Amino acid sequence: MDDSLVARVWGDVTERVGDDLRAVTQYEATSFATRMREDLRDVYDADDNQTIVDDTIVTLLSGRDSERTLETGEFRAFVRVFDDAWILTWVDGLPKKSGFLISIERDGETATMNDVEWCIQYLDEEIEPLIE
Repeated sequence: MDDSLVARVWGDVTERVGDDLRAVTQYEATSFATRMREDLRDVYDADDNQTIVDDTIVTLLSGRDSERTLETGEFRAFVRVFDDAWILTWVDGLPKKSGFLISIERDGETATMNDVEWCIQYLDEEIEPLIE
């Protein structure tokens, strides 16, 4: 994993949503790199993060036929909505086993669903060209 790419995404999204950014994780099938807001570092350990990545990949694989079934275009991301956070899962060009997770405070000071949409566009336009 490229920690510098995680740091770049962290910095760019922080510019947009400030302290409402909770975490950024770049994941692949067998590895991940993550950066978290300081108050969450003690909440999630490496095993928790691996479980989140594994669950994300299983969810993506279980929905792999959605593009054909729904006929709504190419699948790029999905958003899970929790009481405290939006969790954006963005899939890069590989067969849905790699990408980014971005967690944003749902009832924070700054972020809105428009910012989640912005993250998808940002990842598509600015980050995807940097991924090998």
